[in-house]
Amino acid sequence: MYRRSVSRAVGLVVAAALTGSLAACSSGEGSASGKVSITVQGLPPKSDTASRKAFQARVAAFEKANPAITVQATDSTWDPRTFAAKLAGGSAETVITVPLTEPQGLITRRQVKDITSELTSWPQYSEYNQKLLAPTKDAAGKVYGLTAPGAAYSMGLVYNRALFTKAGLDPDQPPTTWEEVRQAAKAIHDRTGKVGYAETTTNNTGGWHLTSYTYSRGGTMEEKRGDKYVAAFTGEPTRNALQLLHDMRFVDNSMGGNQLQSQMDVQRRFAAGEAGMFIDGPNAVGPVVQQYGGRLKDFGIAAMPQDGGNATQLGGTVVMVSARATTAQTSAAVKWILAEYVKAHYDPKEAVKRDRMTSADPEILIGVPSVAAFSETVRQKVNEARKPYVNVPLSNFRPYTDNNPRLKLLTEPPVAAQKIYAALDPVVQAVLTKEDADPAALLEKAARQVSSELERGQ
Repeated sequence: MYRRSVSRAVGLVVAAALTGSLAACSSGEGSASGKVSITVQGLPPKSDTASRKAFQARVAAFEKANPAITVQATDSTWDPRTFAAKLAGGSAETVITVPLTEPQGLITRRQVKDITSELTSWPQYSEYNQKLLAPTKDAAGKVYGLTAPGAAYSMGLVYNRALFTKAGLDPDQPPTTWEEVRQAAKAIHDRTGKVGYAETTTNNTGGWHLTSYTYSRGGTMEEKRGDKYVAAFTGEPTRNALQLLHDMRFVDNSMGGNQLQSQMDVQRRFAAGEAGMFIDGPNAVGPVVQQYGGRLKDFGIAAMPQDGGNATQLGGTVVMVSARATTAQTSAAVKWILAEYVKAHYDPKEAVKRDRMTSADPEILIGVPSVAAFSETVRQKVNEARKPYVNVPLSNFRPYTDNNPRLKLLTEPPVAAQKIYAALDPVVQAVLTKEDADPAALLEKAARQVSSELERGQ
């Protein structure tokens, strides 16, 4: 899912894992001198001075180490309203970053480059977490990108430790099942007067969260019938998830009255101590603390609560190369991707160098967990080297880091995910605003609505 909130740079992971024009096309393989120029996304916005300066310093270091490559960085980000047109018109950068909902569609439409040969010559390729590699492969096993380790996360339960204590709940023993979430939400509401559990329902986030709920109950959003994917969210797992939300809202009254909320709305309410729980990844700590003034010590996160699925949803950012890149640009682009997004997750010296640079700004959070990119042995070496720079309370993340590895990591729906999310937003909204809403009927209507989108996406 695309994260619509912007936060200051969050440092690489420690606890769970460590994580000219803008046109990408070129008339030739490079200049007569052998030099090649690439454009790359990823430059932080001007408002984030420290992170932007650190990024520019890394660009300069990369160019010094690779004198034949010139890197032009942009602060443009993926936008579902304009991205397709940028690719089609040739104005997309050479290196693009997209949410995990997008790679399969880009691969099918041949809008991104096959980088298998460049990656397989990388010595660490065989050690890279296959769960992070899977979303970027086609049916033949060719690789078209890398899930950026530091941006890879899986959904969990974010909770306010201070509200837990006020409600008589143990902040070190957060809920592990959805029934426990319901009980905790009611306790928070009844004993503190605050919203026990908050839900996002706009900008596709209602459908995004409903996908996570479905996975945790053993369901799926799409299934393959023959050689085509079809909607599969009308079954019991998704219906049960909606019923729980309905009961928390109308039976327990633990979700408050405002149910038309964006991701930013919920994060803001949580930071203000007005909401006890919501689901998100560990990197939600960034906007909660840095943008909305929440207290870092109050931020806690647990693994995704379960109801028979033993699974959670994988999310994050995928780094890919535009199909318009030349052979020389593709080679340069992969070098940049490995240097910028991956090296610090297996090379302790690089990790420390990054930390030393970013730790100059105390507002940049260092040590926030993400999904492991390499083996436990590699992780421990990098973690040990980075200890002096960690500035987040790792114990607050332990319910997540201890239990998350036991869960299956399921990717977002492979076909037309954003269309599915958009169709399901009104379903979640209806269940939370209309006491007599019929989840089964609403889901059937949404499935019919997205059938043509699924057909077109294959």
